[in-house]
Amino acid sequence: MSIATVSRVINGSPKVKEETRLKVLRVIKRLGYKPMPVLRKTAELNYTVGVLIPNLVGEHYNEMVMAIEDFVSRRGFELIVSIPKMLPESERYVLDQFFKRKIDGVILCELYTGVTYLEPFQKSGIPIVALDYNIEDISCDSVNLNNKKGSVIAMNYLYECGHRKILYIRGPKESPASVEREKGVLKFLRKHTDVKVFFSEIAGYEPEYGYEAVNRHSKKFGKNFTAVFAINDWCATGALRALYENGISVPEEVSIMGFDDAPYVRYTVPPLTTIRQPRWEMGQTAAQLLIERIFNKGSNIPKNVILQPQLIIRESVKKIIEK
Repeated sequence: MSIATVSRVINGSPKVKEETRLKVLRVIKRLGYKPMPVLRKTAELNYTVGVLIPNLVGEHYNEMVMAIEDFVSRRGFELIVSIPKMLPESERYVLDQFFKRKIDGVILCELYTGVTYLEPFQKSGIPIVALDYNIEDISCDSVNLNNKKGSVIAMNYLYECGHRKILYIRGPKESPASVEREKGVLKFLRKHTDVKVFFSEIAGYEPEYGYEAVNRHSKKFGKNFTAVFAINDWCATGALRALYENGISVPEEVSIMGFDDAPYVRYTVPPLTTIRQPRWEMGQTAAQLLIERIFNKGSNIPKNVILQPQLIIRESVKKIIEK
């Protein structure tokens, strides 16, 4: 086997037979060979993990990145975090830089540019793990929350508390988590025909969307709901403010719950009932899967880890008696 063939495999060239490519990758893994990064000037051979996330707004991705950093640093890995801000051209640039630097593995929390740009990583044996995201059309490990189940749990709790008219503040349609949470609401509705859910006209994760959703619905239809279920806690804080400004007492007149269990929601007035997702565990699990792939441990079959949500009951939801 020629040096040129090995070089082509390492650099993700498509001009290599699949059988030959797999043979080269097996030898590389067995010998523990570490290609030198093109852009690195020193002879350091540290392993490096790249993380691609949409943003660092709020606490969601922050906590997952901290969990990843904690796990990989304790194993001698370096971490590179990139924030393309959901811009395909930025993602393509970041992925190109990751590949040029001969990064050892990638954790993706977004991908708007298309799976074509992941082909060099696959062909050169660089493992990819999808975190809080599902990558279609390629085989890779993934770590996600059961978002659909989380919404069903939330809706069931509101139902048990007597709520039959609920304003659901939707999330962005391009977000996989948002799509799954709305599917959970629809699943609940199919089994509970006595419940009316008003889907907000606007959608988003930030507080301004929760604020505007409540104001717009109330102005158009009045207070025709007894509870609000927001796509996430951040959005719920905006809804809380709108209810307060409209003179609606929580939870005496309207109950409200969120999704995430952000650190600050125990300090809202009232403390927010919500659905907890284990962000730290998600980040640590993704990092563990990636390092196992880097060192070629375990089965070659991709793992799809689904973590479970948990209902956190505080003081923002009141039991009511339907008349």
